[in-house]
Amino acid sequence: MSRAARLLVALIVLFAGGGLASKGGVAAAAQAGDSPQALFDRAGSDYREGRFDEASKRYEAIVAQGIDDARVHYNLANAYFKLGRLGPAILEYERSLRLDPTDGEARDNLVLARGLLRDKVTEPEMQYPVRVLKETLETVPAGVVAVAFLVFWIAAWGVAGFIPVTASWVRRRLLGYGALALGLVAVTFGAALLYQMRQETAGIGIVMADRVDVRSGPGEENTVLFTVHEGTRMELRHTLEAWTQVSLPNGLSGWVPRSAVEKV
Repeated sequence: MSRAARLLVALIVLFAGGGLASKGGVAAAAQAGDSPQALFDRAGSDYREGRFDEASKRYEAIVAQGIDDARVHYNLANAYFKLGRLGPAILEYERSLRLDPTDGEARDNLVLARGLLRDKVTEPEMQYPVRVLKETLETVPAGVVAVAFLVFWIAAWGVAGFIPVTASWVRRRLLGYGALALGLVAVTFGAALLYQMRQETAGIGIVMADRVDVRSGPGEENTVLFTVHEGTRMELRHTLEAWTQVSLPNGLSGWVPRSAVEKV
């Protein structure tokens, strides 16, 4: 299915009252009692019957119990979206994708929600191969990349180990080329893994307030540089008391109140 088609499906699902993820992972995450599972079941019923506010409160209660499950965050995001709360919806879609980057519906719903924002932040243009690689890495779990790195790294050293004990010069040369090729692939996966680790540890925040002035320094007395609105995604850099330094993909940066943004 093309990306455009999947976006259309996401739109239909959200506005038709669907979009609930299955409950399979919640019981395993709870590990104790039936309270989180019961909340999840009632929240699902509330959502299907159009009681989105009640559904969101039940999902919030599950999260408050320390359960960090992609399905819960995804369903909570859908409930927020139906309530018109774009900031919290985008935050929860982001959290869901950090836990399960393979979830195509969550990714498409995130794109859909971002399309409704008032702030249209233009990101730097990327070359086609780089953009494709970035989009691919965002959908592949870090564990898979780590396993691939180890497999190719061990294979490269394994092949190289045969070179000293091989009598034929031609075979030694072929083994050398093979070890080099496997090593290059391993290095590529290693670089990809480092990129993913950096993305996971990067401080990303979502604007929760309807409107936030970004200032030149940490304090109300500083000059307002520009204004952002609910749902805008920003990188969190430094924190000083009640203020946080932020930056946008287009290079703009400044300081906002800590209470105005929430970390993914």
